[in-house]
Amino acid sequence: MSFYKYITEKRKDTPELKKVMESVVTDLNKYHTDDLKPGILLGLIQSGKTRAFVGVIAKSFDEGYDIAVVLTKNSIALVDQTIKRLKTEFEMPIERNKLFVWDVIKIQEYDHLTGYILSNKIIFVVKKETKNMDKLLDIFKLEELQSKKVLIIDDEADQASVSFVLDKTKEEGIDFAKIATQISNFRHLLKGKNSFLQVTATPYSLYLQPKDSTLNQVEYAPIRPAFTHLLKPHAAYVGGKYYFEESLDGHSPASHIHIQVTDEELNFLNGKTKTTQTYNKKVIDNVLASKNIEKIRFSIFNFLVGGAIRQLQENTDDFWSKPYHCAFVLHTSTTKIIHKQQKKLVINLIKALKTTEVNELKELLRPSYHNLAFSLQAAEKEFAHYDLIIEAIINALKNNHIGIVEVNSENEVAELLGLDGQLRLDNPFNIFVGGQSLDRGITIDHLIGFFYGRNPNTFQMDTVLQHSRMYGNRSLEDLSVTRFYTSARVYKSMRNMHVFDSDLRSNIEKDIKTATARFIAKEGNKIVPAGPNKLRASELISFKEYSRLLPIGFQTKSHTDIKHSIERIDNLIAPHKTGTNFRINKDTAFEIIELIRSTFTYEVKYQNKGLEWDIAPFLKALEIALDKNKTTDVIIYYQENRSASRLKNHGSSFGDAPDDGRTDLPISKGLAENGPVLMLLKQRGEESSGWKNAPFYWPVLVMPKNMLNYVYCGE
Repeated sequence: MSFYKYITEKRKDTPELKKVMESVVTDLNKYHTDDLKPGILLGLIQSGKTRAFVGVIAKSFDEGYDIAVVLTKNSIALVDQTIKRLKTEFEMPIERNKLFVWDVIKIQEYDHLTGYILSNKIIFVVKKETKNMDKLLDIFKLEELQSKKVLIIDDEADQASVSFVLDKTKEEGIDFAKIATQISNFRHLLKGKNSFLQVTATPYSLYLQPKDSTLNQVEYAPIRPAFTHLLKPHAAYVGGKYYFEESLDGHSPASHIHIQVTDEELNFLNGKTKTTQTYNKKVIDNVLASKNIEKIRFSIFNFLVGGAIRQLQENTDDFWSKPYHCAFVLHTSTTKIIHKQQKKLVINLIKALKTTEVNELKELLRPSYHNLAFSLQAAEKEFAHYDLIIEAIINALKNNHIGIVEVNSENEVAELLGLDGQLRLDNPFNIFVGGQSLDRGITIDHLIGFFYGRNPNTFQMDTVLQHSRMYGNRSLEDLSVTRFYTSARVYKSMRNMHVFDSDLRSNIEKDIKTATARFIAKEGNKIVPAGPNKLRASELISFKEYSRLLPIGFQTKSHTDIKHSIERIDNLIAPHKTGTNFRINKDTAFEIIELIRSTFTYEVKYQNKGLEWDIAPFLKALEIALDKNKTTDVIIYYQENRSASRLKNHGSSFGDAPDDGRTDLPISKGLAENGPVLMLLKQRGEESSGWKNAPFYWPVLVMPKNMLNYVYCGE
């Protein structure tokens, strides 16, 4: 029997997926792979990596491998999910005793591993945790096992397997370096042919470290992969491109997806303000109107309206058809007491809605209906009349169809997993409140609301990206009512991370042998080369050919305060202006940028603290682009009398596209054939557009064609 033929036919795998899986096994046989030079299967978050490595295991069994060891994240839930997935996909081989799948920690004694069992195929699932790893090492003291041909699949390879920093205080609670050493020790026990494949969506530690170097005096340190295969996402995959690139297009439903949450509200929800006091009685008693919880309340209202819209869209008279159930995740803290308080807050909000009169309920939810209507119309999706939506919500409230679940331990997550390994959606409306147990590896279907408030001083890039549970298989119908709630600072950082991640993958796809990023960082008043450990910085800006850099979230100072600066910019431009595009020298361009920065202000009342425009990477990008193109002339694309709004999505997030993607950007890219283009878009700055009734300049820098990939890493 062919394991691979059975799996691929059962799953109806595409030719593209089969090609990747077969190529991986070919290279596992071709190359020597170990903990210093692993093979890499690189996918995207929630993009089907498990499906791919299960197929690799099946193909490797056909190619003579006897045992597969699957290393999973330090999570009971993820171990349970992985075992369920393996047993489902290998159902027939397991039933016919041709394959045995075990959680390594649950194997009782060595006599469990009889000669008959060892003559068949075995998959051990091992949590990357010291006791589990010790058990694996202990079991493989059996000489019969040591001589087998073994494939090691390191899932979520950035977790525990590769370490930059020794830190037991991290939320995963692991001594990363110790686990890495145990993996290395395990491999040294093996006497037969063995291969090492790492599977990850966040590969930064694998590709960006210095060559021939040990990191932080940790003995285990992969240098460069022996080979890399990129796993393309399936057709229905939705990831960072939708949330952070398509959102720039004002005609796309994605432009409505981000709802900005103030830092004050996040601090309140996370118990960081004096007024919190376990969500004081004053807020609970006034849960439908309190300004302390304005956006979390709006998010729940949107979820109810969006879920009702989707239920009515999916409604069918077929009794046996699966009813539409949707999900909302509230993830702002790792603290259990905060989860308990947040659950109480949501419960009280739902209780208050239950006792609200119908007409009042209609008025409360009407802003959500209008908010969602904009993205539904942009997606050209039909939706029910408001009265029918209200009727569906009243029915859900009356009959307790809204489940509110607190998830803050691995055991709880494991209990909530369905046979398919996804979080079960037991109710038509499901609200999950929790911390890191809801991050990497956990799949949530029909997730149409994600309220994210993890807001550290310094973002750990792979951790933040793995929190993005809103990525994955998403229909356009779901996306049309999906909203992502977070602060402007978090959204900006996640966008920067997405751009960097996308650029790195593009480099790898073009040529894995030369894939790299050129790191630069600020040191005093200089920009200097930097090491990949700088990835921990909050400010991370990646740029390459045709990249677009601009300030976002600023407010201008008053007309009186900026009048002379604007006049100075006008005077600097005037001698060169010969139409909508012309050239100025580098020094003049730098002076203009510095003058523009002086016209911006960042204050708590404008909700833009933490979004300050650091012109250092902007100027450095411009300087590098000029040097690479051997010129000192900056191409200017000039437009005036513009009226870009400070806010978009009807006031729920900051405007981020002063340049029209259908006119300005294509023209600028055309001009950027041989040098950088600086768009100088002079705005009227009207109060009706959110400004100070003061004309100002909004600059956009477009990198030239053939620009290499650079990453600015902050201080």
